[in-house]
Amino acid sequence: MKVEGVGLLKKSLVVKTMSGKAKWFTSLFQEGYRAVPQGITYYLFVGLALVLSAFELWLGSVGNMSPYYYSVVFLTFILPITLLTTRSTKKASANPSVMDYIFAVLTLLSGAYIVINVKSFLTRISGVDPLSNIDLAAAFVLLAAVLELTRRTLGFGLTALLLIGIGYAFLGHLIPGTFGHRSVTLERFLEEMVFTANGIFGSPVQVAATYAFLFIAFGHFFQAAGAGQFIFDICAVFMGRRVGGLAKVAVSSAGVFGSISGSPSADVATTGSINIPMMKKRGYSPVFAGGVEAAAASGGTILPPIMGSVAFLMAEFTGIAYVDIAIATILCAVLYYVGIYMQVHFRSLKLNLVGMDDKDIPDFWKTFKSGFYYVFPIIILIWAMHKGFTPSLAACYGIAAIFIFSFVRRSTWITPKHLVEIFTSVVYSIAPLTVATAAAGIIIGVINLTGMAGKFTSLIFTLTGGSILLSLIVSAMICIVLGMGMPTPSVYVLVAALVAPALMQLGLELLPVHLFLVFFAALSAITPPVGVAAFTAAGIANANPLSIGIQASKLAFVGFVIPFMFVYQPSLLLQGDVGMIIFTAITALFGVYALAAAFEGYLISQLNLVERILLLISGLTMIYPDITLNAIAAIGIAVIYIRSRNQVKHQVKVKAGTEEQPVALTHSR
Repeated sequence: MKVEGVGLLKKSLVVKTMSGKAKWFTSLFQEGYRAVPQGITYYLFVGLALVLSAFELWLGSVGNMSPYYYSVVFLTFILPITLLTTRSTKKASANPSVMDYIFAVLTLLSGAYIVINVKSFLTRISGVDPLSNIDLAAAFVLLAAVLELTRRTLGFGLTALLLIGIGYAFLGHLIPGTFGHRSVTLERFLEEMVFTANGIFGSPVQVAATYAFLFIAFGHFFQAAGAGQFIFDICAVFMGRRVGGLAKVAVSSAGVFGSISGSPSADVATTGSINIPMMKKRGYSPVFAGGVEAAAASGGTILPPIMGSVAFLMAEFTGIAYVDIAIATILCAVLYYVGIYMQVHFRSLKLNLVGMDDKDIPDFWKTFKSGFYYVFPIIILIWAMHKGFTPSLAACYGIAAIFIFSFVRRSTWITPKHLVEIFTSVVYSIAPLTVATAAAGIIIGVINLTGMAGKFTSLIFTLTGGSILLSLIVSAMICIVLGMGMPTPSVYVLVAALVAPALMQLGLELLPVHLFLVFFAALSAITPPVGVAAFTAAGIANANPLSIGIQASKLAFVGFVIPFMFVYQPSLLLQGDVGMIIFTAITALFGVYALAAAFEGYLISQLNLVERILLLISGLTMIYPDITLNAIAAIGIAVIYIRSRNQVKHQVKVKAGTEEQPVALTHSR
C-alpha cells in the first residue's frame, strides 16, 4: 500500500507539473490586462509619464531632433511604462511581477544605451559598419519587449502575424520560386529592426511620438476643461427636441468627440457611458443604442478637421498635405453621418419615439455663454495648420489655448494636480497604440528585408485576376481582418505598406487609394466578429457584442459603399469641376436618404420588401454621379415616397371615419 501510495503521489506530481506547464504554455496565447500599478510603482509610472510628456511638449513646440533620435527616446520611455502597466496574463496580480520589473529595467537600459550612442548609429553605414555584441544585445531586448507587449496589449493574433513574418525572414530563402528571398542573418535582421528607420523606430512610431501623442493630449485637455459636457449640451439644444432626439444627440456628440480623440473605443467609453443608458431609458433596445454609439464613434476617424491620428499617418506615407486630406474627406464624412442620422430618424418614427423632455434640454443662451470659448482652441488649431505650421506645433497651440481658457470658470481650472492626471492618462492611453505602431514597424522591416511588398502585390493580382473591383474588395477584407482588435492607425499602417502598392499598380490614384484604406481601417472597429468599439459599447449596453457589431455595421453601411464610389468618381472627394462636385453632393445626399429608409423599412409609413429593394438600388445608384442613372433613380425614389405618403393619408381617413374624433397625421406604425 505504501508503494502504491508513493506511486500515486508521483503520478499526481507529474500531472500537476504537466498541468502547470500547459497553463504556462496556453498563457502565451492569451492577452494580458492593463492596470495602473499601486504603491511605489505608481509613483515611478507617474514620474516616467511626466518626463516623457515634458519631452513631447518640448519636441512639438521648439525641439529639433532627427526622427530616429526622438523615436528612440519615445520608445525608451513607453516600453518600460507599458511593462509596468500591463500584466502578462489576466490572472496575474494587480502589481507588476519580479520578471516585469527585470524586463522593464533591461528595456530601459537598452533604450538608454542607444540614446547615448545615437550619433554613432546615425552616422554608421548600414550593412557595412559592424555592430558590437552590446549593440546586438540591446537590439534583441527591445525587439523582445515589442513582441511580448504586442501579445499583452493586442493579443496573440497580431503577435502570431509578427512571428510568421520573422520566421519568413529567416527561412524564406528555403522557399523556391517567387516567394523565396536571399538568406538573412540574425545581425542583419536586428540591424534592420532597430538600427534603421525601417523597423521599430520607423515612421509609424515617429507619428505616435509626435502627432498622435499631442493630439491625444489635446483631446484629454479638452475633456478635462469641461468641453465634453458642453458638446453634449449643444448637441442636445439643436437635436434634442427632434424625433428620436436623444439618439441624434448621441450621433453628433460621439462624432465630434471621436474626431478629437481619434480612438473609437475611447470615444465609446467616454460619450457612450452617458448616451447609451439614456437611449435605453427612452425606449431604444440595448443593441440599437450600442450600435448607434459605436458607429458614430468609429466615424470620427474620417471626420475633419482633426480625424484622429490616421490622417497624419497618411500624410507621412503619401506626402499629401494634411489639409488636403481633411478637405477631401468632408463630403464623405457628411454622407456617413447623414446615413446614421437618417436611420436613427426612421427608426424613431417607426417606434414613435419622441424627442427629449424639455426639462432635459439645456437653455441655448445659458449653454452658449457657459462654454462658447471652447470653440476657440479648435479655431486656433485649424488656423495653425492652415498657416503651414507642423501638426505637432498646431497641437501645442491648441493645448495651450485650452489650458488658458480653462481658467474662464473656476470649476474648470486645470490645476497642477489636473496636469499630472492628464499627462499620466495620456501616456497610459497611448501605450497600446505605440506598441501597435512598433509592431507595424516590424512588419515594414520584414517587407523591406524580403521584398514582400511586390510578392503581396502578385498574390492579390493572382486572386483577383487584375480586376480593380475585386482587388478593392480583397483590400477591404484585409483591412477588416487585420482590424480585429487592432487600433485603427495600426491597421492603416499595415495595409498602406502591404496593399496600397498593389492598388497603385492597377492605375488608381494615390489619394483615393489611401483614403479607401483609411475608411476600412476605421470601419474595422465595428465590423464583426471582433470590433473593438462594438465590444466597448456592449460592456456599457449590457448586450451581445456581435449583435451590436452587426447593428453598427448596418448603421454605417454608407461608409462601406462610399470608398468604392470615390475610387471611381473623384468628385466625391471634392476633386474636379465645381459644378460636378455640387451635383455629386446633392444626388449622394438623396441616395443616402433612400438607403437609410431601405435599411429601416420605413419612410413615411412601413415599406414592403419590394419597396425596400427598389430604394436600396436607387440609393446606391444616386451616390454614383451619372445624370441618366441618377434621373431614373430619383424617379423611383419619388414614386415610393408619394406612395408611402398616400398610404398614410388613406390610413388617416379610414381611422377618422371609424372614430368619433379625427386623428392627426401620425408617423407611428
